[in-house]
Amino acid sequence: MKEKPLITVSIKTLNEEQGIERTIESARAQLSHYPHQIIVADSLSTDNTRALALASGATVVCLDDVQDRCCGVGHQLSWFHSDGDYLLLLDGDMELEDGFIDAAISFLEENPDYAGVAGLVEMDEACNYEFKSRKQRLHMIYPVGDVDHLAGGGLYRRSAIENIGYLTNRNLHALEESELGMRVLAAGHKLHRLPIPYFKHTSYTMTTFSMLRHRWKSGYLAGPGELLRNSWGKPYFPSALRNIRNEVVFTVYLLVLLCSLLSLNKTLIVGMLVPLIAFIALKSIRNRSFKTAIHSVINLSFFSAGLIRGLLHRVKDPTVSPKVTVTYPNDSSVSK
Repeated sequence: MKEKPLITVSIKTLNEEQGIERTIESARAQLSHYPHQIIVADSLSTDNTRALALASGATVVCLDDVQDRCCGVGHQLSWFHSDGDYLLLLDGDMELEDGFIDAAISFLEENPDYAGVAGLVEMDEACNYEFKSRKQRLHMIYPVGDVDHLAGGGLYRRSAIENIGYLTNRNLHALEESELGMRVLAAGHKLHRLPIPYFKHTSYTMTTFSMLRHRWKSGYLAGPGELLRNSWGKPYFPSALRNIRNEVVFTVYLLVLLCSLLSLNKTLIVGMLVPLIAFIALKSIRNRSFKTAIHSVINLSFFSAGLIRGLLHRVKDPTVSPKVTVTYPNDSSVSK
């Protein structure tokens, strides 16, 4: 009879053959003295990700239908098949830092009112606007201390997730960790980020516009709209609105600007263009780059279109699993 795992490692993947072995190895290196299981939640990778994960000793839970792909479905797939008292959430392009597991377990055992804990993040050099901007804002995205969500994953207490019903929301193509944090806090739990390294992250190497095309095609840009739609009528809806306020404000502005252009009223058009010109000017001064300012406007415009797109998406029950195939390291498979 196998020993019940204390920790379930959930690794979310889609075409991560370049990094999945390092991710698994980095986790296993710290889990040798803990009973554990490693689950790779795969969104129908078309490369060698699943084979490499199986060869590394992980269980693979893979979607059967490509239409079910989204950021929110990954860790939820692992949740359905997990047994650990704690759940460690990673992406297939991350490497777990030494010492994090021991510190995180100690913190949660000493602080029973906390549902999850994470740490600091190290990023490589970014080559597109999205990841350059993210690297500049690391201290804002990954603040130390008590936080409202754990961006980038973390170690969660199983009992807290059982209390809120599900881990990550399969309806969300982005912001699934923010939505998880909102539900955790609404249930009376707390979240914390320790001042110790958690993981190293590899950035996308696409150009800025290739990245935007990829984000649109994958549905990622619909995340803000999906978050609003899935939070409607819930106690945490105000938190969801605050979380994406920049996208909401810019979307409203663009709609008003479009109406002014259609009116053919020159005075109104000029008046509505002033805020945009001022935004570009301030962004250029702040970043010492007109190009960066234009990229910011284009990025926000894509997110605005995505927000509207996300509001129109049909909502599925997040507690119900999509159809998957589970493959164990011994190569036996079962469809569910």
